[in-house]
Amino acid sequence: MDLPLFLEELARRDSLMVVDAPVSPHLEIAAFSALAVREQGPALLFRNARDSKYPILTNALASEDRMALALNHASLREFGCTAFNLLRQHPDPAPASSDNSDLDDAIEIVNEPPCQEHSLSGPEATFEHLPSITLWPGDVGPCLTAGVVVTRHPRTGRRNAGIYRLQVLDGTRATLGWHPGSDAAEHFHAAEEMNRPLEVAVALGVPPAVLLAAGLSLPREVDELEFAARVTSSRLPMARCRTLNLLIPATSQFILEGHTLPGERALEGPFGNHTGLLSTSRPCPVLRLRSITQVSAPVQPCIVAGPPPSESTWIAKAQEAMLRARLCAAHPEIRDIVLPMEGIFQNFLFVVLNSNQHDAPNAALELLRCLCEERELRRFRFLVAVDEGMGRVDASQVLWRLGNCLDPDRDMVRIQGPLAPWHPSTTPGRGGKLLLDARAKPPSRPMPNHPDPHAIETIQRLWQTLQKR
Repeated sequence: MDLPLFLEELARRDSLMVVDAPVSPHLEIAAFSALAVREQGPALLFRNARDSKYPILTNALASEDRMALALNHASLREFGCTAFNLLRQHPDPAPASSDNSDLDDAIEIVNEPPCQEHSLSGPEATFEHLPSITLWPGDVGPCLTAGVVVTRHPRTGRRNAGIYRLQVLDGTRATLGWHPGSDAAEHFHAAEEMNRPLEVAVALGVPPAVLLAAGLSLPREVDELEFAARVTSSRLPMARCRTLNLLIPATSQFILEGHTLPGERALEGPFGNHTGLLSTSRPCPVLRLRSITQVSAPVQPCIVAGPPPSESTWIAKAQEAMLRARLCAAHPEIRDIVLPMEGIFQNFLFVVLNSNQHDAPNAALELLRCLCEERELRRFRFLVAVDEGMGRVDASQVLWRLGNCLDPDRDMVRIQGPLAPWHPSTTPGRGGKLLLDARAKPPSRPMPNHPDPHAIETIQRLWQTLQKR
């Protein structure tokens, strides 16, 4: 499902609000979007944004229902099971990820793609052509946050598609904010070692499933674009760039084509982000823009990366769904897992354990220690085990359990391990983690659930009926 069809479906479901008021892309759109997501509001289409040629879309994926729709599933839990089975059955789609995608049944090559209906090159191809969006007070300047950045490893040809912030420096230059250890950073360093430019395509307004796939932590050998096609049971139309040897989603709203030069970097930041803190300025590679292609009536997407809840933290729920399916299959003692929004991708993991795990002393802490070795969890800092009978598992309920069930001398272990670049630590990239067992311990026992689940359903229906009066 491409972006225009997705927006049509959101409108049909009353999940899209069209804003005709002249809202400014400088701070106002982000503030409006942050308020809307806190109120569990719809996606927002700013049709008359000031100083913008094109409408601006925010909060497109800021709910579980909208993400499930984008992924062509009834729920995120269902998506997680599909993704788990897909990765288990097809662990290495190497031929397609080397851009032989015309040979793959997940990819369809389009010769006259919508994303190339109009093109700009030479002096016309500048970032001034796009809306200039500044999200937060304290940001160094405008940026692009919803671009899928496509690169290829200069030696292996393996493709990567990821979401990285672009800070606009001037008309033809922008920083590429990938972090060390990312596939795109590896591609850039390999090109530097060979003393050659790295081709870079930035796709804006891609099919929503592609945007979500590009933001997931997938195994390195899995191609994000193929994954998006397979997990939605569809074929993804792709097209060749006008000036680069790269394939990009054919229905993208905009395609920015350019390259990086070996040795060239510029300071990125500071920017406000999901931590609620301003990022530290750091040197990043520079994209030199060569051309822009677009559909005839494009929409400019923007992910407002801010304190939770925000669209960026909602997107982590797709990762949660995949992780849940895999961990529950690998560890029968795990009943459920939760990545709370307050954890912002790599802080908190709540693990719900079956009640029979009370028998083995320290079993929960040993399991949490084992989970720290999982690829997706290596940078998590706080892992908490809770009982299956606690009902709704959220930050409030877990804090309640921590306060009433945890003995710091017995139920808490501190270990060392890798951290994310933005985690505070005296040794950046490595530091302490806490494993916490917040289950009830004998002789204490959790309060039992209601013996008749149907009675609870009846009470809930009655309550909903009374609220409507």
